[in-house]
Amino acid sequence: MTRKGQRKRNANIYALATGMMLLCSLPVGVYAQQTGQRNADGISMTNAQQFISGKVIDEAGEPIIGASVHSKDGKYRTVTDPDGNFSIKSDKQNQTLRISYIGYDATEVNAVAGKPVRIVLTENAQLDEVVVVGYGTMRRSDVTGSISSVKGKELTKNSSANVVQTLAGKVAGVQVVQNSGAPGGDVSILIRGVGTINDASPLYVIDGVPVNGGMWYLNPADIETIDVLKDASATAIYGSRGANGVVIVTTRRAQEGRTEINLDYSFGIQQSAKMFDMMNASQYAALHNEMRSNAGMSLNPLFADPESLGAGTDWLSPMFRTAPMHKVNLSILGGNARINHATSLGYYAQEGIMKNSDFNRLNLKSNISSQILKNVKVSANINLSAENRRNQPVSTVIQNSMRMLPHIPIRDEEGNYTGPTGNAELNGDALNSIAIINEQNYRMKGFRMLSNLSAEWEIIDGLTIKTTGGAELGYEYNNSYLPKYKWGNKEQVNTLQTLSSAYEELYLWDNQLSYDKKFGKHKLNAMIGTSYQQYKKEWMSATGSGRASEMTTELDNATKATDVGGNSYAWALMSYMGRVHYSYDNRYFLTATFRADGSSKFGANNRFGYFPSFSAAWNISNESFMERAPWISMLKLRLGYGLTGNQNIDAYAFADKLEVNGAYSFGSQRGFEATQVSLIYPYKLSNPSIKWESVEQYNVGLDMGFLNDRIVANVDFYLKNTNDMLTKKPVPQTSGTSLVSSDWPPVNIGKVRNTGVEISLNTKNFVGEFTWETTLNMTFNKNKVLKLGGPEILSGVSLIREGLPINSFYGFIMGGIYQNLDEVFSGVPMENRAQDRESHNSKVNTSPGDIWFVNTDNNDVIDDFDRTVIGNANPNFTFGWNNTVNYKNWDLSMFLTGAFGMDRLNLVRYAMSTSISDASFINTKEAYEYNWDVNPNNAKFASLLNGGTNYANSTQWVENASYVRLANLSIGYTFPKSKTKFADIRLSVSCQNLFTITKYKGMDPTASAFTDDSSKSVDVSSGVDIGGYPTPRTFTFGVKMNF
Repeated sequence: MTRKGQRKRNANIYALATGMMLLCSLPVGVYAQQTGQRNADGISMTNAQQFISGKVIDEAGEPIIGASVHSKDGKYRTVTDPDGNFSIKSDKQNQTLRISYIGYDATEVNAVAGKPVRIVLTENAQLDEVVVVGYGTMRRSDVTGSISSVKGKELTKNSSANVVQTLAGKVAGVQVVQNSGAPGGDVSILIRGVGTINDASPLYVIDGVPVNGGMWYLNPADIETIDVLKDASATAIYGSRGANGVVIVTTRRAQEGRTEINLDYSFGIQQSAKMFDMMNASQYAALHNEMRSNAGMSLNPLFADPESLGAGTDWLSPMFRTAPMHKVNLSILGGNARINHATSLGYYAQEGIMKNSDFNRLNLKSNISSQILKNVKVSANINLSAENRRNQPVSTVIQNSMRMLPHIPIRDEEGNYTGPTGNAELNGDALNSIAIINEQNYRMKGFRMLSNLSAEWEIIDGLTIKTTGGAELGYEYNNSYLPKYKWGNKEQVNTLQTLSSAYEELYLWDNQLSYDKKFGKHKLNAMIGTSYQQYKKEWMSATGSGRASEMTTELDNATKATDVGGNSYAWALMSYMGRVHYSYDNRYFLTATFRADGSSKFGANNRFGYFPSFSAAWNISNESFMERAPWISMLKLRLGYGLTGNQNIDAYAFADKLEVNGAYSFGSQRGFEATQVSLIYPYKLSNPSIKWESVEQYNVGLDMGFLNDRIVANVDFYLKNTNDMLTKKPVPQTSGTSLVSSDWPPVNIGKVRNTGVEISLNTKNFVGEFTWETTLNMTFNKNKVLKLGGPEILSGVSLIREGLPINSFYGFIMGGIYQNLDEVFSGVPMENRAQDRESHNSKVNTSPGDIWFVNTDNNDVIDDFDRTVIGNANPNFTFGWNNTVNYKNWDLSMFLTGAFGMDRLNLVRYAMSTSISDASFINTKEAYEYNWDVNPNNAKFASLLNGGTNYANSTQWVENASYVRLANLSIGYTFPKSKTKFADIRLSVSCQNLFTITKYKGMDPTASAFTDDSSKSVDVSSGVDIGGYPTPRTFTFGVKMNF
């Protein structure tokens, strides 16, 4: 129903409403009369001594019926008549009036008695903002679920090539983890915590197509909006793929009747934001001599005169550089009433701050829509991406750089790479890290295409049928080449090359029938539909060693094939869905959705899953009694419940996996020659009863606006239970299958809970020529494993146990360092303490300089049973805070992000501060200056000469990784087209990752990676820092022209 129709229907209550308002506003016994005169505009002329009169219209000049008009002090009130006119009592000549109406921005005007005023109300942009929901759109004011939106212009302020990274800190409840700072590095998202010990990735939907490869390949400049569906009432329409949240991306489209050409170029300079503090050659030699002398050990002859060694070699700095980056985007948008098009071309080139690492990407996107008939619309979208990436084995390079002794040069006098020589105990056993990054080659090439074609037919007014066909195709090629080398004692006699390629394809066909109609104060929107998706991936790899000639680097020229393999993977999903949304008088809202999914990933008895949701909202601010609180412009209560599923599992978990290369020997037990018989056997048992991980979620939300939406706040409380979580079940030895835990069959017996609060706040601090707007979002989340169903999972230091958050850190609590034998033999003994002083052996028994741990179980020995929870990788609180200031043609923005209550296991510091073997030689200043061998009274680290439990996982290596980061600071100036005569031109300077406040001693408190390949996904909640590629600090200079 149109606003005009609504106004006419309100006319029949005008007389009653006006009479009641006037009776409330007039003193007892006083009655005013209108003169009945009107001016040329039809505005009532009233007694100048008693009334202020006027007319309220919208931007199209149509009268607004029933608009509330009251004096600012609240003493007098009235409403507009069917023609938009009003007359209100005034006890003074000059009066400030406040006028408001549902769906419009309230306004204040200064009026004078006897002088009629004409007031124009503008529609409330926030209320009428359209957000994308599953398989449709909805006005923001009608939404009953928890949905957050980010505009494309906010994403382009970040210089990152990965659009996922640009979301960091922008949305409450969304945690963005950059697993690697490498060019084009992988970024992961968690929505409302870690919901499962399996794949917790959200579903990405791009221009209506649910994709399988994420959205990392999109050009941020091509994005119009990103809508994040967080609670189950919003995500249940996606059924089995909505358990971990849904990220919906809408790319830019043309506006009817407007042609727009945009050219954007930026140049950036990157540098390392933080480096480790290393010792030079003289410092290292002097401290090394002191350590060995104190221990009564022979000294290194090369260190006889430490001062003569000078600074020596800085092994860390030569790996890094100040690196450039370039970004250019060209877009053309235009159209008319019949056809609209939006085409863009983007190129991104980034050299890494680590030498010989880089990333290049070319994007081409085109959206075309045509109104071929009055009631038929056809749309086509295509997005192409090609990339070329060169990586480095980051952790290997960084740790070897820190282990190389500073007296060893990078190259010898003949220009050849060097390495440790002679006695490894004295000179180390590390690889030449500079040689690694210069000689080894890791390259990846990729191509991705996403396209869809849709047609809409409006059968009758409000009834529309839509069909969409989509395809996502991806190809990836990897080539790693390691030449043969001899760098000191380190030698590889043959070259080693590995090639791999992968191809994936996803096809989709969606059909929807929707109905959208207003009936007076009633509004109904309904949708039913089907969706079919089919996915397949094939990959192969081969490794060869040796070369007849170093001039040839093709795999065919390898002298030996060491590994050849390949596989394929496929699944299909058939879905039936429906949604009904009803609202009454823009006050009461109800939404119900239902989806049934049938997936090939499950056995016949559990192939279908059913996912309902229900939500309701009450727009309290549209109630009549709220007129007494004009300073509240929005007050809306939302309630929601829903059930979703997670099908991010192995496609064949319901079927046994067979080993086809098995063999069995007959006859060998009695001295006869054995006979080898080929054998096929199940090495991994199946679970035919496997079913969906189901997520039930409850959500209570409150949307608030104050002072004509100068202040807008949103608060959501959620409870998210993951039921039937898949965990591994041990198999008996008699099964004849693999006993390795990773090969155990998955069983639906686990449960995880996330509870939390999300708060978003937007304030317009100043408006006018000088504007200042602030946006703040905060998330509090608590994660707990309620049920595991099987044995606890301990992987290194990461523990998954009932009652604890996923991936808690598990180890010893460091109590201190033994200073002498008296301390060693007093108190609760360490597990390897000698029986008495006489039998004590410093090389094998607990000795002075060793760490002692806290006896947590209060028994008579400190052993493995004293290990306990020593940290949590998941943050308890995250936030993002953005401030934007505009003055005339100047603009300034500052964006801070942060996280609190999270820990990191600093394995780099662990490896660089301990002497596990002859291969590890420590040259960080901290490790030596606070080592027991050198500084026993103030020691932080155990003796490098001892081993054993000193190197156990403990609180010594788990660090507080809470941080606050100035993620972006930018300033710009716009030259308007009125002055340049051809285009609006904006010049800008920005800085990313300007500074980070943290107690964490590693390069980056957000680092969390287990892999050297930055293109692969990792466990985003692991919280283990093994020396990942650091996040660079970037300074960017840009120019943007809008023609």
